[in-house]
Amino acid sequence: MINEIALANKRDSQQEYTVHLFEFCNLSCSFCWQDHDDRVGIDTVLEKLVPIEKFLIKERNKKVVFNIMGGEIFADAIYDETLNNDYIKLAKGIVDLGVKYNIEVGLNWVTNLVTSKLSLIENLLVETRKLGVTSSLFTSFDPAGRFNKPNFEVYKKNLYYFKDDLDGIGILLTRPNIFFWLNNPDSFLKQIYDDGFYIYADYYMPDETAKFQAPSDEDMYNIFKLFVDDYPKIDPIASWITRDKNYISCRSSKLILQDNTMCMCGNLVQGPNDKQMYNTNIQSADNSEIEHKFLEKYDCLTCEYFDRCTLGCFMQHDYKHREEILDECVYKLTHRYIEDARIQQRRHSVTAEAVPA
Repeated sequence: MINEIALANKRDSQQEYTVHLFEFCNLSCSFCWQDHDDRVGIDTVLEKLVPIEKFLIKERNKKVVFNIMGGEIFADAIYDETLNNDYIKLAKGIVDLGVKYNIEVGLNWVTNLVTSKLSLIENLLVETRKLGVTSSLFTSFDPAGRFNKPNFEVYKKNLYYFKDDLDGIGILLTRPNIFFWLNNPDSFLKQIYDDGFYIYADYYMPDETAKFQAPSDEDMYNIFKLFVDDYPKIDPIASWITRDKNYISCRSSKLILQDNTMCMCGNLVQGPNDKQMYNTNIQSADNSEIEHKFLEKYDCLTCEYFDRCTLGCFMQHDYKHREEILDECVYKLTHRYIEDARIQQRRHSVTAEAVPA
């Protein structure tokens, strides 16, 4: 009960739904669990309104952001005027449901931006914004396991083309990505950071590729320190640095899959073999057990940084084979690193003021 109250006070009032329209994709990212040749769902986009309403009927929050994605929703092989019109109709259906249940909605179209259909995307944004809601693009950037050279060039061009339409860029904290950023200080990440893109560092949730992708707690600490020192505007690190109180990162997302399956959290879509990788008997509609185990394992309620901390991915920390090399929680160590940096800055400031001009 105490854990539930503590988490309730740290939950964002904005809920998040992730709607997988289909799994078909023009990329084959090494860390993705989807079947990218599967065309199920491409011609039944509007059927997603049925499970969406089932979720909204019970929704307690008054604002819901819909992350609408594939696969790749703008893949050249499938994205045409017919599919674009279905996207617009889906958006209108979501807006109408929001009105019906008195819930404010927002739309994020999640894309890898490897597409030539720019005019169609622009039309989608124009028409959905006419519905009176926010309608933006969201993309991700991963230097390892995502792009080949030609489609990376397409991605970069489209990223800047749609810069003003982007809600943000997600970067995934896989072990290969972390290794790359730690060893390539002048990478494309630095370029987009310096150019003012909003960047959010997201947690990798273990799947069948976890042997190669899952970072250790030491990996996480090293990349957090790099972000604190060189990329302090990347979230959630920015909120750790600037705010004394933060919501938890996990919004316990509600998920709708290409076959209309309804569940919670990306890793709850996996099969029995995948679920055996976790310590907890994961429930498709209830995350409370893994959340409570996280709080108890790291003794979060007694931590001096609990209010500031956004915690982490509960699924990642429930992974049986997670490498825990450090003696303390990686988030506590990072917050202490931030505090030490602040102390050093204050000392430097006082020393500078004491030196006569």
